[in-house]
Amino acid sequence: MNTASDLMMMFLGIQDVAYFAQNMVLAAESVGLGTVFLGSAPNLDSELREIFQLPERVFPVVGMVLGYPAEAPAPRPRIPTKFVLHKDAYFDLAPEDVEEALAVMDAGLIREGYYARTNAKIQKPEPGEDKVDYDKYGWGEHISRKYARRGQFTDGLMEALRRAKIEL
Repeated sequence: MNTASDLMMMFLGIQDVAYFAQNMVLAAESVGLGTVFLGSAPNLDSELREIFQLPERVFPVVGMVLGYPAEAPAPRPRIPTKFVLHKDAYFDLAPEDVEEALAVMDAGLIREGYYARTNAKIQKPEPGEDKVDYDKYGWGEHISRKYARRGQFTDGLMEALRRAKIEL
């Protein structure tokens, strides 16, 4: 199969998986089940390929856990809708809008102790003492650390796609 076809088929497959996964969340929640998306599925390709005996050209895009929740946590703070919902046309955020959106996310997650409770602090990418405690570790710090490490994941992701015989 040619590369253009593989790329288009992959995008269509990712769209289908996204629609299906969101519908699963809505259906599960309607009967009292809880869900957790496992975004690490693409990085666990080898393990998932073996466990589920995935054939060539099938690639894990997302994982999901369903079950009865032991607790009912409040919804996690989000970036205010006015910064992410575009009507009629896409718009770029002004620097002050980005700062405001980040401040809202950081304040909410720090206030609720989200990263502390889940022990989700990502190791800082550069060597040395980590001077950012959970009382200052918000979404901005978390996502910055995640993006600083992205090469560790994208290199493996491309290799995983090659193992699945997907040519991009």
